[in-house]
Amino acid sequence: MHELCVRLLGSFQITVGGEPAGGSVLPKAQELLALLLLSPQRHLMREIAADVLWPSLGVDASRKAMRQVLWQIHQAADGGVPADGRLVLTDGPAVRANPDRPVWLDVELFKDATRGAQASMHDAPGEPELAELTRASDLYRGPLLAGCYSDWCLEERAHLEDLYLTLLDRLSTGYERRGALEPAIRWAERLLEVEPAHERSHRRLMHLYYRTDDRTRALRQYRRCVWVLERELGVRPSGRTEQLAAAIAADAGRDASQLDDLGGRPPAPAVVLENLDEFRAEIAALRASVDAVRDQLRRSTV
Repeated sequence: MHELCVRLLGSFQITVGGEPAGGSVLPKAQELLALLLLSPQRHLMREIAADVLWPSLGVDASRKAMRQVLWQIHQAADGGVPADGRLVLTDGPAVRANPDRPVWLDVELFKDATRGAQASMHDAPGEPELAELTRASDLYRGPLLAGCYSDWCLEERAHLEDLYLTLLDRLSTGYERRGALEPAIRWAERLLEVEPAHERSHRRLMHLYYRTDDRTRALRQYRRCVWVLERELGVRPSGRTEQLAAAIAADAGRDASQLDDLGGRPPAPAVVLENLDEFRAEIAALRASVDAVRDQLRRSTV
């Protein structure tokens, strides 16, 4: 039996053995298949599925609609497959995904990869982990079931997008820790394409651009951050972002590695003592002056 691949991230797609599905799968059939494959145990009561898909239809009309979408799924996924090998099986009042029918599902693989990323957030990633995360990022071709606006889909879509942002953030920080600035920049830019108001990524890009000797671009990123936060959220950047921008603008000969891309306070410049003996003499003279002033004040009050 040819491998069945179902892509729910971005535009819906079914392929069998690498070839496009044999029949068209209309939006409601796509939604039913997504709902089924993402549900616990891949099992749904027909009544519940009908309420989700056709909340305004009566019982008879929703049953007819259910039969139609099940037929579309069968036509697309089950060409030449015996009845007991169909992807979706009917079981009295329920429908279920065939446990004996292997399915490659992009959402499932994507979730597994992002769980691994979250479990190791505080560890410096190695090349194998970064390669795995990169492959996971390729699975995310867009929001879950693009074009579907059912409540269940919007909720799951937001969850998957959060996981994607975590993955991109992990890739950007991982490459930065390894000193690979260009890929770190690319992943941070990709994150901002998905979530333009992600302030930490704006700070990271400011820092990374500065480290690549592009202060102009770093300050342009700050201005973009100000504009996006005002437009999207109606707020100003945090104090940490403002401090980082000020440190970059000052460009007081700081080593870029001292500028904390997470927004910490820029370090004060170190004091260089070129002549320690001269410095000590100045301190002694200052103390003598203070003592003289104190004596004068003491005499004037006697």
